[in-house]
Amino acid sequence: MKKYLPIMFLILLLLVSCQSIVSNSMPGNGEEGNFDTNYLNNSKEDSLKANQKKDLYLQIGLPGEKLLNISVDKVPVLNSYLEQFEDKKNELNRMQGKYLFTYNQKDYILLNYSCGTKLCNHLLLEHNEGKLQSLEMAELSFMQDSKLNNNYIAFLFGKSEGADVLRNQVIIVDLKRFQEIFPPDDLKILCSFEFPIQKIEWNDGALIANVANITDSTYEGLKEWNMKKTTQQLKWKIQ
Repeated sequence: MKKYLPIMFLILLLLVSCQSIVSNSMPGNGEEGNFDTNYLNNSKEDSLKANQKKDLYLQIGLPGEKLLNISVDKVPVLNSYLEQFEDKKNELNRMQGKYLFTYNQKDYILLNYSCGTKLCNHLLLEHNEGKLQSLEMAELSFMQDSKLNNNYIAFLFGKSEGADVLRNQVIIVDLKRFQEIFPPDDLKILCSFEFPIQKIEWNDGALIANVANITDSTYEGLKEWNMKKTTQQLKWKIQ
């Protein structure tokens, strides 16, 4: 038995040495063998976010059963909006794009996003051979009507208060410059979501709006106006 003692002693030394090496190489033991777990976790999160962004596309139906794929990266407003969501794809799927018309070989789409039960924020998109422009429109509302007239389009947006009161806003966009046109001071009520606007129509280069003929724009005042719905015509000369 004594003659095996040196061999057993050597084996014991080897086992202790191997255990020490394995122990030092594991995360959290010693300085040289440490792994930065925060770095690994952050890398995984960054990789996941990058992969999510690559897959963020809007699909809009166009005439002729065509599909327009829009990368969210090309629409700064949406890109910024989606940053607050962990599940970006799910929020993207909640958005609704409506093709409006094609003018001068450009497709125009109204996109609804940040929607609640009925009301949404709106974004007008202009698509031309892969190039995109976007214009922020009304917030927390629904589109009630739109009227095209040469280079201009007028939108009528609505915002309901309960079942009895509806307030409206008009937005006119110059399609040549792709920018919103603002009314003169005496017509600012058209863009204020203050009064009901029954109808909009183009007539000889001017937008005619049938607006509630009242001065009391409180909830009770508008509720009472609903009994008669008397209107006045306001003329917004554009051309």
